[in-house]
Amino acid sequence: MSGVTDANGARALGSEEQLVLAALLRLLVRLDGKFSDAEQEALEDIATDFGEKTFWQLMDEAGRQLPDEAAIRAGVGRVGGPDARELIYKLVLGVAQSDCIQGREQGLLDFLRQTWKL
Repeated sequence: MSGVTDANGARALGSEEQLVLAALLRLLVRLDGKFSDAEQEALEDIATDFGEKTFWQLMDEAGRQLPDEAAIRAGVGRVGGPDARELIYKLVLGVAQSDCIQGREQGLLDFLRQTWKL
């Protein structure tokens, strides 16, 4: 286990917050054009802790409901609670840090920090 996750907290997120988390994770792994083994392991850790079936269904649903970067960024604006924002950021950051953070990934992390005032 990488220590990246706080699945109990992630399961406590509201359904919209879980959807935004999944969409951000999907976006993150696409931003650098490759899905590294380290990123895959970090996502598998989250999936295992979160509940694998539920997690991967959520990832699929996020792809349908928030299909592109613009939709995901709009979804980010709907995450209201500071605890939810901090947890989502922590999980996304953990996956990003699982390998070298690339420029576009850093841009996403910066966007989250600025939007959520973290």
